[in-house]
Amino acid sequence: MERLSTGISGLDDLIEGGIPKGSTVLVAGNPGTGKTILTAHFLYDGLIKNENAIYVSFSEAKDQFFVNTERFEMDFRKFQHQNKFSFLDLSSFTEDGIQDALEEVLATIKETNAKRIVIDSFSAILQSFQNINEARIALHVVLGKMLRGEGVTNMLIAEVPIGSNNIGSGIEEFVADGIIKLEHGNDNAIPIIVKIIKMRSTAIDRQPHVGVIKKSGMIVFPKQSLQMDYNSYDTRIETGITGLDERIQGGFLKGTTTAIIGASGVGKTTFGLQFIANGVINGKRGIYCTLEESSDELQRAAIAYGYNIAELKEKGLHIIPKILENQSPDEFMSDLEKLIIKIKPSRIVIDSLSAFEHQYKDQMYIITKRICNLIRKHQLTAMFIILTTQYGDGLNLTDLGISSLFHNILLLRYVEAEYRMKRAMLILKMRATHHDQSILEFVITDNGIRILGIADFKAREMEIRNRENREKKIKKQELETDIKNLDKNNLVSE
Repeated sequence: MERLSTGISGLDDLIEGGIPKGSTVLVAGNPGTGKTILTAHFLYDGLIKNENAIYVSFSEAKDQFFVNTERFEMDFRKFQHQNKFSFLDLSSFTEDGIQDALEEVLATIKETNAKRIVIDSFSAILQSFQNINEARIALHVVLGKMLRGEGVTNMLIAEVPIGSNNIGSGIEEFVADGIIKLEHGNDNAIPIIVKIIKMRSTAIDRQPHVGVIKKSGMIVFPKQSLQMDYNSYDTRIETGITGLDERIQGGFLKGTTTAIIGASGVGKTTFGLQFIANGVINGKRGIYCTLEESSDELQRAAIAYGYNIAELKEKGLHIIPKILENQSPDEFMSDLEKLIIKIKPSRIVIDSLSAFEHQYKDQMYIITKRICNLIRKHQLTAMFIILTTQYGDGLNLTDLGISSLFHNILLLRYVEAEYRMKRAMLILKMRATHHDQSILEFVITDNGIRILGIADFKAREMEIRNRENREKKIKKQELETDIKNLDKNNLVSE
């Protein structure tokens, strides 16, 4: 079956590569959701492929259409001068003139040999019919049989009032072979939601997808695919952390994902910096994607640990800052994949995954799974920084339910000992690796993290025991004092 591109690659991916030739597709949505831009992409894609096109407008003037589309790098004037594009301004038609208007459209199609047409709007045509059955018959004949007979693929624009979920009057389902619905999102990160309601003879992706309008027009972001068939490796990747590799059989397995979990300030970012820098120093390009700190802040931290940033960048270090409030998770993953394809790194650090939690806490599992799938698809060895809150002496991981998605998990935590706050590391999980299960003490020096060895917290245990004894003694003294005061009060009352 021959298919025609919509001119929006991300949208084509949802409908098996494009619209079946000769179809009538309804583009329905609230005001301001990008219906005109979407349909303009469809026409412009045909024009650059030498397919003549027509835009039929019952509302917008031609000059305004040209001005609006030129903003998105679509020069319809050029094709009009070449007699390949026609703009029919029918904004002045009356209810009695609908038949003449439709005949003018058909005549123009034959005259120009147009293969793509957009009618803006379907709602205006419906309003010109007093009888719903007459509208159904007329539209079915004109838009269905006649246009299909001419080999014309057309899009109809339909306005959906804000607050309404109904696409239209019900005729749309009868007339249209396909329906694309556009809705307003909740914020700037997700301004438009694109849904494929139906598309005949097509296996469609029914998931809501994020759409945005940028300089080049409309973009629809794909959902990162989920799959299970990834390569596994026996190669070990050094971590760059002094004292760690010998405790995990020489390093992380290539292609695995590692979660570094800990409270604020415990050393997670330092861990990530050393991991990525170690790879770059050894000739392996790396991406450090920072979601909460600026590139300058991260570079200052690296310089503080003795790294030559200019030299690392020259060798293949790429620090990529992202503001998640400005883009959806789908856009983030799409941009990240483009960078991975361009840079071809061996290692990547995401710092921190917790940045997604503020807006997408209920979606953290699927977001994390999609990012992990993206990374594994490109055979990278990855590290995810995850913020958690430490309460007392307990082992606090995360309440996001994502721990099962990582091959390796290292917990960094504070420990109170010898009247100081010390740092400890516990290797909770290491896929296909015999690892040290001891609690390891580590310090952060001028050269970064260094593991001292097995933590000896006997002094701390003694401190805790002495503190508990002191607290018991104080409570006992308070109780004895209360009893004495009670006895005195009883004597006085007698």
